[in-house]
Amino acid sequence: MKLKKIFYWLDPFTYLDLFLEKIFGKPKNTLIKTIYWIFYILFSFILAYLIYSIIGIILRVSMPLAIVVSTSMTPTLNKGDVVIITAPENLNVPIITINDNIKEKDLFEIFSLEYEKNEFGLEEIKSISTNDLNLNISDAIKNKNSVIVYKSNTTPKDIIHRAIVYIKANDGEYIITKGDNNKTNRYIDQDCGIDRNISSSTEIYVSKGCLHLYPTPVESIIGKKIGKIPYIGYIKLIFTS
Repeated sequence: MKLKKIFYWLDPFTYLDLFLEKIFGKPKNTLIKTIYWIFYILFSFILAYLIYSIIGIILRVSMPLAIVVSTSMTPTLNKGDVVIITAPENLNVPIITINDNIKEKDLFEIFSLEYEKNEFGLEEIKSISTNDLNLNISDAIKNKNSVIVYKSNTTPKDIIHRAIVYIKANDGEYIITKGDNNKTNRYIDQDCGIDRNISSSTEIYVSKGCLHLYPTPVESIIGKKIGKIPYIGYIKLIFTS
């Protein structure tokens, strides 16, 4: 009984009920009941926003939770999973230094890219290399490289993918990423297959459905995954898709 009383006073709606009873009295008729429900709905939104903001402050990110909206990270993350995000610090990812400006360079201008046929008979990226790096893409999952959330410049949706390599270049720091699902995400996110128009330095053609044009600046990283809540976001996807 004592425990029940403790939970009663811990429930924030208890204080809303006491406030509404003082102003409108007990909900004895339809009008008062309707007023109560309007306040309940408004209070729920305010409470959810406050909880979300507090979690963001604790985890040091503006977006502490994100819903997985595709199968690009299967089996690591499934559609409908809610990813818990913290500040993108201490990423577990190989670091390479490149003494060049790479802001608007396609990957083939920075790395040697090797492709192979996967178990589905489709071409996929096998490895990337430079003079200082030779990296098999499968090692990113094996070594549990950090999964990050970043803002794409080719789609309005934020991308939740695995970090492949972190680049320190003359003109900034960049991240290269890829989805774990080799059937749907066979190429690195930033591998666009860019072909430049000889007559125009600004006109380019993209032959692959990439998720970020050029290497992704670290400023575009929203955070890194520290956990997940399986499938709980599916309810929202049903109503928004």
